[in-house]
Amino acid sequence: MALPYEIFVGLRYLRAKRRNRTISLNTFVSIAGITLGVAALIGTVGIMTGFREDIQSKILGTTAHIIVQERLKENMSDYDVLTDKVQTVPDVVAATPFVLRQVLLTTQSGVQGIVLRGIDPIREANVTELSKNITSGQLLDLLVPVKVLQAPADDPHGSLRPVEKPGIILGKELALRLGVFVGDTVNVVSPVGPISAMGMVPKIRTFAVVALFHSGMYEYDSSLAYIELSEAQKFFNMNGSVSGIEVKVTDVFQAAETARRIEQELGFSHGARDW
Repeated sequence: MALPYEIFVGLRYLRAKRRNRTISLNTFVSIAGITLGVAALIGTVGIMTGFREDIQSKILGTTAHIIVQERLKENMSDYDVLTDKVQTVPDVVAATPFVLRQVLLTTQSGVQGIVLRGIDPIREANVTELSKNITSGQLLDLLVPVKVLQAPADDPHGSLRPVEKPGIILGKELALRLGVFVGDTVNVVSPVGPISAMGMVPKIRTFAVVALFHSGMYEYDSSLAYIELSEAQKFFNMNGSVSGIEVKVTDVFQAAETARRIEQELGFSHGARDW
C-alpha cells in the first residue's frame, strides 16, 4: 500500500542512514525543541486569554455595557421617558439612571478624593454586578436611612440622640484607607455648593456606611462609592435630573452596534458609548 505523500516525505527525512546516526539524533533534538517551544507558546496564550477574560469580567461587573448621555447638556432631565425608550431597543436587557460626581470623603483618619455614583439600588442590580460584589451589608440598605447617635447641637456634651443619615456604600480598599467599617459615618464634601458673599461654599453632608464592596479591581475598590439616586440629586442640587443612563445588553461584543441603535431611537441630542 502506497503511503500518503506527506507521510512519505516526513519519514524520508526522519530516517537516518545506517552510516550516519547523528542525522537522526539531530532530527529528534530539533523536534523536541520545536515541541517545547510550541507548548510554551500555547501555555502563554492560554494564560493571557484567561487574564484578559478575568479583567473584562471585573470591569463589566462594575461598569455598564453602554452609557447614554446628553450631547449638548451636562444633565438629563426627562430620564424616565428616555429609560423606557432605551429598554425597547433590541438586545437591551435593562437600563437605569445614574448620577456621577467627584467629591471628597473625610473621616477622622483622613481625606480621599473619589467618584460618587447615585444609583437606584433595585434597578442597578439588573444592570451591573454590584449586588454580587457586596461583602458586608446589602445593596438595598441604601433605601433605608440609618439611625446614628449624635449629640444635640445646642449641647455637645449632652445626651446622645438618634439622627437618621442616608446610607453610602464604599469600596473595600477605600474603607481601609479611611479607617471605617459598616455602621461608621463619613462626610461627603462637594466643591460645588451655594454661592455666598465669600464665593462658592463647599457642601458637606454626613452619610452612614451601610455596605462594602469588592470588585477585584483596585482602581474601583479604592476610589468608588455609591449613594441612593434621590439623595444624590438633592445633594448636588440637580432638580430631578441625572447624569445619564446605564444599559446592559445581551452580547457585550455587539454593544457598539446596540449603542448605534439607541442613538437612532433617541435622536441626535443623545449619545451612547459602549464599554
